[in-house]
Amino acid sequence: MRKFLVVVAILAVTGGLAQLRWAQAGLNQNAKATPNVAGKWNMTLEMSMGTGTPVLELKQDGEKITGTYSGRYGTFPLEGTLKGQAIEFWFTMSAEGQSVSMSFTGEVAGDGQTMSGQATLGELGDATWSAKKEKTDD
Repeated sequence: MRKFLVVVAILAVTGGLAQLRWAQAGLNQNAKATPNVAGKWNMTLEMSMGTGTPVLELKQDGEKITGTYSGRYGTFPLEGTLKGQAIEFWFTMSAEGQSVSMSFTGEVAGDGQTMSGQATLGELGDATWSAKKEKTDD
């Protein structure tokens, strides 16, 4: 009887470990990996006054994003964060003698090649945006 109880106890423990491993594997498959957003992005910015086509040059250090936003009024340094697939970046630009703070929030696609979201453009209002990463030759 004692051998039987030992065997049952071993099976219960190993079965529990197998279930734990299966559960961890399922969690790992469902977790969204942080994509690499470093590189050049061609953006489409849909505003009430029309459509803009700025360019982003992004650098990534973990969750920290830095780079530049280049558009109609010049090139401006930006900074932001990337947490999972949620991206947020902001900068201040000078446009026609006024300082305009711009902030962008959105989501990067799982393949890291596109992203889109909403923007707040100071007194210019709100906008929607999308961007596509330029392919590199490396």
